[in-house]
Amino acid sequence: MNKRKEILLLLCLIMSGLYGCGIHSQNKPARHEQPILTQENKGKSFAEKLIAQPDLPLTDCIAWYFELKKNNPEGYRINERELTHYGYYLLGESKTKDAIEVFKLIVSEYPESSNAYDSLGEGYLADGNEDLALLNYEKSVAMNPDNLNGMDQIRRIKGLELLVTDWGKEIFHFPLHFAPTIDYDGIEEVVFPKNWINPDSTNFWSYVFVWSLENQDEVTPKELEKTLKLYFDGLMEVVNKNPEAKIKPTRARFHLNKNPSDSIFVSGSLTIFDAFATQQPLDLNARVYSKFCSGDGKRILLFRFSPKPFDHAVWELLRTVRLRETVCEQ
Repeated sequence: MNKRKEILLLLCLIMSGLYGCGIHSQNKPARHEQPILTQENKGKSFAEKLIAQPDLPLTDCIAWYFELKKNNPEGYRINERELTHYGYYLLGESKTKDAIEVFKLIVSEYPESSNAYDSLGEGYLADGNEDLALLNYEKSVAMNPDNLNGMDQIRRIKGLELLVTDWGKEIFHFPLHFAPTIDYDGIEEVVFPKNWINPDSTNFWSYVFVWSLENQDEVTPKELEKTLKLYFDGLMEVVNKNPEAKIKPTRARFHLNKNPSDSIFVSGSLTIFDAFATQQPLDLNARVYSKFCSGDGKRILLFRFSPKPFDHAVWELLRTVRLRETVCEQ
């Protein structure tokens, strides 16, 4: 359940994730891959038994949990994993208040579990209570500093994201799981306008992402060509679900902008394989902006992509996405 959403919204959506699917879901540890307290996998599933009785009041479900725990611990699997499974079932059924109560029970039963507080944070976030969501995410991260999902949610709640926009957003961490040979350390944020993956939309494949790279004082056009080839080749291999598709390697062509009055670092084009929608090669125009944060040695690279020519109105839409002014202070 780590998480969640768009990257398999298009696959998920994407990419997400990657794009949208959180495809880009990469280094986020999947919820059930996080270390949690477990017991021997024996007995029947406590969670599945409750899921099969959707009309059973939550108070009765919780009472049954304690009864089984006390009197029949061998007959059912009574552990954190089962409770978490049931809590996320409730969340998926939009029974948010009930899910929160289950997550609170998990915290009570397993107070040393980072995953328990992460789940409770997600429940409160789904309920619109950002204060309590933040409190629990911070507890989770304090207990498990490797909880990347928790850190990402804290950034979102505190408004510390790199890009200012109301578009759909995914956050990922280097090394990217779909392109692990890209030798960067940092964060990627990807944002998408509505219908970005619809071939009939003006916004088709028009989107923005930013990289905040640690200890990266210089990036050349040639390095960007190589890096984006690895990026899109890896991404499309992960996204592609058609075994008959012949994925051609990405081609990238970038040149340094020499106009001192223009803030563009490099511009150029790519030919990628569109595994999301058309299963065909796709030409993308690209503009890249660069900013160096001298205080901590971070290199910020802002990418805008679209198959439309640079004079098309969609580029005005892409320019509405901007870097947060405090990007070098994070």
